[in-house]
Amino acid sequence: MQLARLFRPMMPSLVSEIVATIHGQIDRYGQSTTGRRHQLIEFAVSSAINEFLENLENPTMTGRRADELFRRMGHGEAMDGHPLEAMQTAFRLATQESWEYLRSFAIENQLSAAALANLGDALFAHIDHLAEQARLGHVGALKALDRDQGVATSRLLEGLLRGDGTAELEHQASLAGWELPNEVVVLSVQTQRNADALSLDDLTPWCLVGSDPTGRVLVTAQERSDEVLTRLDKEPLVKAIAISWPVAITEARSAYRWATRAVRLALRGVIPSERVIRCEDHRTQLWLHAEPTLRQQLCQELLPPLLAETPNSREILSETLLVWLETRDSAPAIAAKLGVHPQTVRYRWKRINELFGEDLHDPDFVTTMTMLLKASVPLWKAGDQSDFERFRADEEE
Repeated sequence: MQLARLFRPMMPSLVSEIVATIHGQIDRYGQSTTGRRHQLIEFAVSSAINEFLENLENPTMTGRRADELFRRMGHGEAMDGHPLEAMQTAFRLATQESWEYLRSFAIENQLSAAALANLGDALFAHIDHLAEQARLGHVGALKALDRDQGVATSRLLEGLLRGDGTAELEHQASLAGWELPNEVVVLSVQTQRNADALSLDDLTPWCLVGSDPTGRVLVTAQERSDEVLTRLDKEPLVKAIAISWPVAITEARSAYRWATRAVRLALRGVIPSERVIRCEDHRTQLWLHAEPTLRQQLCQELLPPLLAETPNSREILSETLLVWLETRDSAPAIAAKLGVHPQTVRYRWKRINELFGEDLHDPDFVTTMTMLLKASVPLWKAGDQSDFERFRADEEE
């Protein structure tokens, strides 16, 4: 891919920036900037970026040379008696620095938002894959170590988020000395860049605490959730907290998925970006954005008449159509909701009928259209132009 060749000259400076950030933000990795650990971090970052560019140049390439390296690094962390938190923080910092470089690269080379989004998706998938290799190496090493409460607690959290069965969870809970509650809540905590300094040791007696690419993940009993939330809300290193609704212990994996998705949707402006994000207040959007590729495909299949409109027309027509689909109110009632004159709504409705015609009388079409617009309109209002860019690209082919 031409983009990969254009990006390669930036690779040395990106490697240096990531390594310097890791040394500066993570205390344990900042102890030496010249020794063996420094060389290993520099080699790992360089290998990860190089493999990312090779995958862009040759998407059909098989084999990942960096996999074994990151599994060994995860294994080494466990054998040294360290949890995976520092390495998870390093992955998060590397993601942030790489994304900033990609954005600058996109601006410099006049890439479209859709092209940048595709590069971003490839970058995040690559880093997530390497993070998973490190986790697998870490887990493998833990299995070779003698059982102790700390290891069992880490395994219990991993099992909950992985969706292990009740028997396995009960076994790990007994080793960890942690009584499994009937219901739990999961919290996904977005942290500041220097969150390696964030200590939550005071929560560990009754709360499982781990790290993920967003920051921290916590699992606690439903009856303790308010106490945990209050503690986190006072922490200056915490930027946002997404909290699931209570679920059975075996459904913690789903709750984790909802909480992390809520953080991502808030970052994109789809749901309000608040310090405390309660997933139960955004269930519809969490559901509708569970399959982003399907939403994109349906958008291109069902909404071409709307996508072809001018930006201003598209905005007012989609907003008016969504209110009608949700309420089936009269023109005056819709006008009151939108803050416009009823005649304006009638004019817009005439144009909507010109665009979609008899399809508006098809129950299946209307149902799908309602859900599609509920998922898409917040994205458009937040500035996401990828649906329209994809439509124009398809039209020009």
